[in-house]
Amino acid sequence: MLDDFEDPDPRRIATRRDFGRELTLVKDASGHTVRRLAGELGVPASTLGGYFAGTHLPGLQPHGLLLRLLRACGVADAEELKSWQRAYWRVKRATDGQVGQGTRQPEPEQAGCAEPLASPLLADGSRLVAVSTRPPLERVGADPEIRGRDQLVSTLVAVMEGSSLLREDPSIHVLHGLGGCGKSTVALAAARAALAAGVRTWWLVADDVSVLTAGMLSIAMELGADPDELRLGSLQDIVWRLLEGLEEPWLLVLDNADDPPGALSLNGRPVTDGTGWLRDAGRTLGTVVVTSCDRSPETWGAPPPAWLALHEVACLPPALGADVLVELAGHESGSGTEAALLSARLGGLPLALVLAGRYLAEIAGMPGSWITPDLPTGFGSYLKALDRGGEPAKLLAPKAATGATRPEHVTVGRTWELSLDLLAERGLPEARRVLHLLACLGSAPVPYELVLSARALSASPLFGSLSPRLTWETLRGLEALGLLDLTTLSAGEPPADRPLRLLVLHPVVRDVSRWHADVRAMSGDFVDLTVGLLGSAVKDSDPKHPQDWARWSLLTDHCAAPLDLIDDHDLKPGVAPPSAVDLANRAAGYLRAAGQFGRAEAAYARVTATAARILPPDDPRLLTVLHDTARLHYDQGRLGEAEREFRDVLDRRHRRLGRDHPDTLTSRHHLARTLLGRGLTDKAGPCLESTFRARSAILGETHPDTLTSHNSVADHLSAKGDHSGARRVYERVLALRTEHLGPEHPATLVTRHYLARSRYRMGEHDEAASELRSLADVNGRLRGVDHPRTLSVLATLADLLHDSGQVNEASALATSLVERRRRLLGNAHRDTLASRYRLGLVMFDLGELDRAEDILADVLVDRQRAYGLRHPDTVMTRETLTAVRRHRV
Repeated sequence: MLDDFEDPDPRRIATRRDFGRELTLVKDASGHTVRRLAGELGVPASTLGGYFAGTHLPGLQPHGLLLRLLRACGVADAEELKSWQRAYWRVKRATDGQVGQGTRQPEPEQAGCAEPLASPLLADGSRLVAVSTRPPLERVGADPEIRGRDQLVSTLVAVMEGSSLLREDPSIHVLHGLGGCGKSTVALAAARAALAAGVRTWWLVADDVSVLTAGMLSIAMELGADPDELRLGSLQDIVWRLLEGLEEPWLLVLDNADDPPGALSLNGRPVTDGTGWLRDAGRTLGTVVVTSCDRSPETWGAPPPAWLALHEVACLPPALGADVLVELAGHESGSGTEAALLSARLGGLPLALVLAGRYLAEIAGMPGSWITPDLPTGFGSYLKALDRGGEPAKLLAPKAATGATRPEHVTVGRTWELSLDLLAERGLPEARRVLHLLACLGSAPVPYELVLSARALSASPLFGSLSPRLTWETLRGLEALGLLDLTTLSAGEPPADRPLRLLVLHPVVRDVSRWHADVRAMSGDFVDLTVGLLGSAVKDSDPKHPQDWARWSLLTDHCAAPLDLIDDHDLKPGVAPPSAVDLANRAAGYLRAAGQFGRAEAAYARVTATAARILPPDDPRLLTVLHDTARLHYDQGRLGEAEREFRDVLDRRHRRLGRDHPDTLTSRHHLARTLLGRGLTDKAGPCLESTFRARSAILGETHPDTLTSHNSVADHLSAKGDHSGARRVYERVLALRTEHLGPEHPATLVTRHYLARSRYRMGEHDEAASELRSLADVNGRLRGVDHPRTLSVLATLADLLHDSGQVNEASALATSLVERRRRLLGNAHRDTLASRYRLGLVMFDLGELDRAEDILADVLVDRQRAYGLRHPDTVMTRETLTAVRRHRV
């Protein structure tokens, strides 16, 4: 369905595609599916699908099929049914005339009403079609200033000015790009320049064969063709013979040739074989410019012939797009920065920029008291409306009073619907659904080899049988018409030695497609399918393990996308699959494990909002999300907040799952860890011990969760100053983790770090330093050089170097850690505070007393604010600062 028309109107129908589009609107309004209608009418679903795609018209048999179809969709008004019949015969006459075959006159009631009187025939047998060959120059004055196309327009003008009978450069120039990118605008600028230079110029619309044929016939008559010759000869040969005979420069523009094989070739032959409408004009003084969304090598040749050149018409960069918005909406709509941000969000698509600018200008002209809060009034509010899931068809729409036949009425949705109709005609009927599915994923590039399983697609009620080969051909078809871009990265996963295949949707294509009527009507099916596809892609990937982070980095944005679909289309509890919450929560867990705390916080907030709406308050999935959010706050150093959240989740899990359920024990363990982090060792110890015993009894002594509790028991001993006891426990845990998890598992590396720290605190500086340097290398390789765990190992090494008298190296490392932790974690994070405190001590030992005092005084203020006056770290900082000041005296 087209988002730019609310109601079907058979009066808009001129071609088969128009008929299919309006008929689809009728179907969508009724809420029926193609399969259901096919069952009611006794017609194969594939045949019925062709009617809606516009590939063919309903047949005259069985009797009254069109009327039955319309009535099944709820059309009962007699006048409206007659209007549909008139549209049917209007298209059928044009179609029959196009192929040069007569049509048997039906009985008056055979199709519902008698065929109206046929239009007269021309001498060559063609039907009379009203056409103009004059360029629509007035359109340029109504559009904003052309930007970013100077070089391309100059190239076309230079070609026309340099045309000669001896030229070797291409004479046919194809402007290709996404629908709405401004191809026709560029061609029109070239046509205006040609006319100004005295070049004879024709402009033909090439989106309909009958209209194109009538236009070529008009050119032939203008150039003096013999009517008898036109009736008997090849129109293509005649027109080109006449053009080759011209002794003056000329320009022919074939606009909107989005189906070159259907419109420009002869009887299905290759477009560039020299028998159709495109031929080498190098032996003439003429130039041909073609605009098309088709950029495929299959159409233009691989490579194209020497006489044909392809020119991509790309979208505008943010700065130029901002100029368009400001020109149309005015400076009062916002700053240049806001306009540039909106331009980037719209992907620089000129049509979208024009529609957005005119929308804002229209709102600005309304009486102030009529402007409701939901109406964007500037660039910033328009951008927010798009980002919060506002329906783009309402934001990217022409004025309601704009006529359907005027260029201003063309919307972004319509241009792409026509491309999808074309792909259906080319044997890719699932292209529309595939595009809608891709739009339901995130805005990041899609690793389609990982996500698109042909078997899963075929099992969904959204698709018919879809083989891997047909899936690939469908993607190639969408790429050929500019609806997506297929690209590769030099290294990807899996495996790392193969290029990573990605596809990219233009942001406006994505926005408009995910609000398509079919997606709205079957949003539950689309959510189920996206969750299933993404769930399969990450099924065996651990978000906590660095070896799987490459895959998670590709899929995290997409794993949250089903939640957006659930909320945008207001899916209710029972319809929205709870598995969507699990998927998005795992993706947020990857961000936390990878140390991307800012993104993780936004991701957890997103999951929590949807989970709280579609799940009961005590649902285990919701409790998992709340627990994981508390873990993030712990990692961020927000210990007071984390403690409150862990207590709340522990209480709810205790009531819902029981005291000794593994999830309950997990919340109890992390609450104890938080208490330990707050310096409450007396409260943390018993909780850690009891959790360890319960996990040992329920899960087994070598279960990963049990080993985590065992490791925390050692952390408690270390916090109390029992480094010898802690060391013994760390050694036991290290042996078990190495055996059961592997030597480079993240948990194993944590135990290695804490064991090395215990050895350092016991005076084994050389051995501990060697281990810490090795661990820093391993963590840097697996997790990244700025991962919090890598920095934690380096912080211990900085402490050791300082305490062992290697002050200069300690100073360089401590300075680096303060900068890196401040950037990653924030200035007041407990780890950043620890590095700042260490740097103050190092400065003191280097004799830089002023700097040492300043650093320690700032740390004291921040620790008092974060921990309180009595926390051990606060007390230690206060005592150290006092000693420094006393030393200066």
